[in-house]
Amino acid sequence: MRLVVEYPVDSATDGGSWLEPANIAAFARTAEKCDVDGIAFTDHPAPPRRWLDAGGHETLDPFAALAFCAAATSRLRLMTWLAVLPYRNPFLTVKSMTTLDILSGGRTRFVVGTGYLKPEFDALGVDFGQRNRLFEEAIEIIDRAWQGEDITWEGTAFTANGQAIRPRPPQPSAPLWFGGNSAVVRDRVARFGRGWAPFLSSRKVAGSARTAAIASLEDLAASIADLSDRLRAAGRDHREVAVLVGGDGIFDWRLTRADRRDQVRYLASIGVTHAVASFVGQPYVNVDHMLSEISTYRDVLNKE
Repeated sequence: MRLVVEYPVDSATDGGSWLEPANIAAFARTAEKCDVDGIAFTDHPAPPRRWLDAGGHETLDPFAALAFCAAATSRLRLMTWLAVLPYRNPFLTVKSMTTLDILSGGRTRFVVGTGYLKPEFDALGVDFGQRNRLFEEAIEIIDRAWQGEDITWEGTAFTANGQAIRPRPPQPSAPLWFGGNSAVVRDRVARFGRGWAPFLSSRKVAGSARTAAIASLEDLAASIADLSDRLRAAGRDHREVAVLVGGDGIFDWRLTRADRRDQVRYLASIGVTHAVASFVGQPYVNVDHMLSEISTYRDVLNKE
């Protein structure tokens, strides 16, 4: 099983040191040195203040932050976890994605989703009620444009007449992983996704995020089995699709190394290929402490 780390964007802790470019670069380089598979940034361009005050978190623009990390590393995967496709015109999104893929030498993976914060949609001028339709349109445009097709399309909020995305990225097809817990998301993965990214959370949190609850590892195992069934029905091999999991209890900072090792063993046994160690909102006092924590995760994984 492989490890992905989410960078903690936090201007209030340790005198703002988490936002210092040198520390972001050091975090990415340390992750690469410790054989971490990928680094992730999430996507909230205009969150409401009440969401932040209720436990939400700060963000950088994920594409810009990942491009910075690409320049500081040579092997580390660059991941959105996750990018909300309906927030942006799909041609702008695919240009950001292909640019990052070119600048990183083909090291990108994009976990994408529909989004759930209605006030953020309102601030961005996007119809919240159309988010699923906008998501499906974006997937089609990204996939076709990535492969070099000229796009003619009458979209919900755009018209394309032979648009072309150049230059072409190194990866031959768009590295799209789908985030979310619902059966609809698993259907999307079964049809054409490279990976699935469920999120463990309580039923209350899942409800506020407008997704189905996966509240335990047992729930997760059942959902992965369901995905395997859908993949078989679609004529695909489950081994060609990654499963990345994060959320409540995954690599929790309060777990002992032995507990983490047991968790890794169990996650691998049910079909998880990648797990996210999220340092967002955790009580790390300074950057040095954070960097030492990455090493402990490496030690756990290397013993499996």
